[in-house]
Amino acid sequence: MAEHESKVGSNVSRRRFLTLAGYGAVMAATGVRLMETAEAQSMHGADAAAASVGENAAPDTGPIAMEHFEVARQRAAGIVAKMTLEEKVSQFGNTAPAIPRLNLPAFEYYSSEALHGLIHKGPITSFPLPLAMGCSWNPELIQRVFTAVSDEVWAWHKKEGQGLAIFSPPTVNMGTRDPRWGRIGENYSEDPLLVSKLAVATIHGIQGDNPHYLKATGCAKHFIANDTEDDREETSAEVDPRSFWEYYSRGFEACVREGRVFTVMSSYNEMNGIPTTANPFLLTELLRNRWGFRGYVVSDCDAVGDITRTHHFVPTYAEAAALAVNAGCDINCGNTLPHFLGEAADKMLISEETIDQSLTRSLTGRILLGDLDPQEQNPYYSIPIDCLESPAHRELCRQIGRESAVLFKNESNTLPLDASSITKLAVIGPMAAVCHLGNYSGRPDHLVSPLDGILEQFGIQPPSQPVAPQKGPWWAQKPATTAVPAQTFSNAKVQIEYQPGCTVLGDKDEKLFDAAVHAARGVDAALVFVGDTQQIDREGHDRTFLHLPGAQHELVQAVFAANAKTILVISSNCPVSVVWEQENLPAIVGGMFLGEEQGHALADVIFGAYNPGGKVDTTWYRHASELPDFHSYNIRYGRTYMYFQGVPLYAFGHGLSYTSFQYSDLKVTGSSLGPGGSVSLEMQLSNTGKREGDEVVQFYIHVTGGTVQRPNKQLVGFERVHLAAGASRTVQFTLSHDDLALRYWDEEQYAFVVDDGTVDLMVGSSSADIRLRQQIKLSV
Repeated sequence: MAEHESKVGSNVSRRRFLTLAGYGAVMAATGVRLMETAEAQSMHGADAAAASVGENAAPDTGPIAMEHFEVARQRAAGIVAKMTLEEKVSQFGNTAPAIPRLNLPAFEYYSSEALHGLIHKGPITSFPLPLAMGCSWNPELIQRVFTAVSDEVWAWHKKEGQGLAIFSPPTVNMGTRDPRWGRIGENYSEDPLLVSKLAVATIHGIQGDNPHYLKATGCAKHFIANDTEDDREETSAEVDPRSFWEYYSRGFEACVREGRVFTVMSSYNEMNGIPTTANPFLLTELLRNRWGFRGYVVSDCDAVGDITRTHHFVPTYAEAAALAVNAGCDINCGNTLPHFLGEAADKMLISEETIDQSLTRSLTGRILLGDLDPQEQNPYYSIPIDCLESPAHRELCRQIGRESAVLFKNESNTLPLDASSITKLAVIGPMAAVCHLGNYSGRPDHLVSPLDGILEQFGIQPPSQPVAPQKGPWWAQKPATTAVPAQTFSNAKVQIEYQPGCTVLGDKDEKLFDAAVHAARGVDAALVFVGDTQQIDREGHDRTFLHLPGAQHELVQAVFAANAKTILVISSNCPVSVVWEQENLPAIVGGMFLGEEQGHALADVIFGAYNPGGKVDTTWYRHASELPDFHSYNIRYGRTYMYFQGVPLYAFGHGLSYTSFQYSDLKVTGSSLGPGGSVSLEMQLSNTGKREGDEVVQFYIHVTGGTVQRPNKQLVGFERVHLAAGASRTVQFTLSHDDLALRYWDEEQYAFVVDDGTVDLMVGSSSADIRLRQQIKLSV
């Protein structure tokens, strides 16, 4: 027990430690000072300090009408009241068994995931990775995407009983602060505002807008600071107060306050020495009391057991179970709670009243999903089964793929290629002939690789791509097809030669290299497809480098030496460093994995059927050496575009177009901003080129004044605008005095504060391409 005593503080009794009322003493003993002095910290004292973040949230259940929510809650409480303690405890796992005497059916809280499409056998639509969709900067389109995803969840629910409680999306833990994070493809951005807007749109699409029923459950995860993978079940994220309030918590707060997400997943890690799944400040005080969360908390799998098994925070699983539920965890993805919560109750480590409250929350969710009602009574039952991977959903996948594609470089208007003038084309690279979907993907029936899309552009039938046989549970299945062999395709007008050139990871193969270089010689253009896959970074494994793995860089250089019109197409599950390529190649396009329609989306962009307007949603760095220590959580130590002092490869918000946009006529209402006030901006955006296109207008601020370090720039607004050639439009933004970007967390006052100073208002095409600016005064 000595190790555990040293961890929680030998002056804290185990019984007091395990109760909510005494938990403040434990937080003080472990040095957690997010809100109050360590000497005064208790749940009562934290309440007063937390008021500076905002008053207790008024009850709000989003689209679910309050009266219907209350009816569901009382119905759930009535069912719980009829259960024995043993029956109650049985309901705390992700698989809740039936209780026949109460007519309560079995239920799966972890029926699947739907990060960018339901994880299921086909037919199912697999949309681009979230980090790809973030490059669209289009919340309305993302809501449409997840409306389609939840439609398909319901279609499989009708067809085979697929559960409606799903454990993603959205992923909003800010591991995107560092491109080495193994799960960077799962989040939308490194910027808290962009993450918030897109996550809220995602939740609205998943949960629906019916006043009586949830369509499905969104799940905001992984709460919080779970931003390394290799050691996620043992590590403690040491997070300073400013970084916590100004950065890491903002996406979760938006999911709760604006999205009204119904499920939040606690993470594996500790934060400042306390497992997040055992932290009542996070799971009760902040989530429920401050932000008004009305749903249930589920642990990551099996984060409750990790409280004892890997964190060694308490010596027994019964204590871990009590600690988690007392803190506010309601469902255990895993078996620790159903196996040990009863023992904890017998030992009086947790009250039956607390168990009842927790179970009522999760059962309320089941009732709102319609689990205890006749299906025909649920309006979502009318969703047709034939929506599964329907032409409309595949077209939506193609559209979000096109809007998410980024034109990184386009020297001398190399792109788009004129298909009518091409007679010979080389398609090269390990990412060309496989439709990679990324992690947490389903197994769609239709997969369009980049090679497929290019061939179809010229009226050539793509080769069939064999799909590897799938065995085992859904979470272990791999959706990607196997690559087609090198070959030449032709019709009466064009000859297209495909050569892989190398593998993603392998060393240089002279035979493959020579074939690729030979294919590139004498053709009208050579398209080289490169990137990273889950062989490099994935759940449970972080990267240590940013460059392309294997021989891919050498392949690009060899192809370019053979053909000056070499175009790089990035198709990756993470940002990559392509410094030489940026300095030497005429054009670079692509981005993250663009879903099952990626081949069509990329061909549309490469050959000009669609004018790219995507903007990168993270900073693309040149070298890993430019980054802070991977385990540093202080955002001010050079992290993200807000604090990075170097020159990135691609700045946050960067993305080019085949047309040109002019920013002009900035008008600001007023020269100062004080309490209760706001300023409005408007500017004129004009398409001065010869093609229609989209521009993402980005509004940043920089605050000066006071003595604390503030961001170089911080995004406070954006709008994706479509303009015909020669057209113009007025774009408007509003900045209010209570915008969090104007404030910082004062560690002495334990409050967000504003200092007298000035605010630079900046509007531009990226964080590094500011076109218009004006300064106003800021007053307390």
